[in-house]
Amino acid sequence: MSVNAVCLIGLVAFRPTWDEESSVASVLVVTAGGDGVFRERHRVVVARSVTDVLLALGVGQQIFVTGTVQRDHRKRVIVVARELWPIGDVPGGTGPSASVGTHASPREHQRAGHWRRVSIGSPRERLVWVRTTTVGRYRRG
Repeated sequence: MSVNAVCLIGLVAFRPTWDEESSVASVLVVTAGGDGVFRERHRVVVARSVTDVLLALGVGQQIFVTGTVQRDHRKRVIVVARELWPIGDVPGGTGPSASVGTHASPREHQRAGHWRRVSIGSPRERLVWVRTTTVGRYRRG
């Protein structure tokens, strides 16, 4: 006899996606080890009943997932979620903004929080959360 059950508490690493071809919504969730460093990545695919909850999640938001472990069509390990709850709000809680202009915008604006991989290729490689910040405040002397 075996039991196939998963309970995850982690952070949303990328915006949730919807694949119209297969009618599946998914998200990448990162979880931390005992030392607080984010080490594990889990592809979470949701049942149709919780698709609306998943697509409303933001990057950096903490979530709780229950489900089972399966393999997808490419033989990758995935978590098929039966239930999914957001635990906290999105860090920095900025609303969506229209993107116009160039990368070197002179206007003051909010840069969205995002995940950044640091120390790539070294034993200290990890994901870190870069907080939302205001950019474009340049002073000329």
